[in-house]
Amino acid sequence: MEFGVCVATKVDEIGYITHAENLGYSHAWIADSQMIWSDCYAVLALAAQQTRTMKLGTGVAIAGTRIAPVTAHSIATINRLAPGRTFLGIGTGNTAMRIMGHKPLRLKEFAHDLRVIRALLQGEEVEFTWRGQTSMIKLMMPELDFIDIEHPIPIYVSGFGPKAQALAGEYGMVGDVNPASAGFYGAVFAQCHLWC
Repeated sequence: MEFGVCVATKVDEIGYITHAENLGYSHAWIADSQMIWSDCYAVLALAAQQTRTMKLGTGVAIAGTRIAPVTAHSIATINRLAPGRTFLGIGTGNTAMRIMGHKPLRLKEFAHDLRVIRALLQGEEVEFTWRGQTSMIKLMMPELDFIDIEHPIPIYVSGFGPKAQALAGEYGMVGDVNPASAGFYGAVFAQCHLWC
C-alpha cells in the first residue's frame, strides 16, 4: 500500500517533503492556491531536486488560473527534473477562485482544458480555443530536453459531483472520493481511459 501527503506550499520550508520520503511516503501532493501560498511549481521544482523516489505533483492545480498550455508545460518541466515521478492533480478551483471573488471553472471549460492538457502531455497537436480564437498547438522541441513528455504524466481529476466525476473517468485517473456518490464509482471506473 502507498501513502501520500498533501501539503501547503511554502517555498522556503520544503524539508518536510524529503522527511516524508524518508519515512516511506510515496507521493507528495503540492497544493495550488495563488492567493494563499507559494507557487506550487516552484515548490515542485525544489522538491524534485531534493527527493529521489517520491512521486510529486499538484494537489490540485487550478484549471481556471492558468491556461491549459501553461499547465501542461509547467508539469512537463517538473517531469524533466523528476522523470517518471511526476503527476498532475487538477480541479476547477473552488477555493482558489472563490478567494478572488470568482466562481470555479465551468465544467465545459474544464473539459476543454483537460482535453488540451492530456493531448499536449501525450505529444499530440490539439485544437486550443482562447479569447475567442482557435488554433492548433503542440509542445515544441521536447527532444531538446527543456521538458519531458517521454515519461508519462498521470492526470488525477478532482471532481465532487457526478458530472465532474464523469470528466475524471474520461480524462483522468480518478475523482475525489465523496461518500454521497460512492455508488457512482462503478460507472466512473468503467469509463476510465487509463493512459499512463
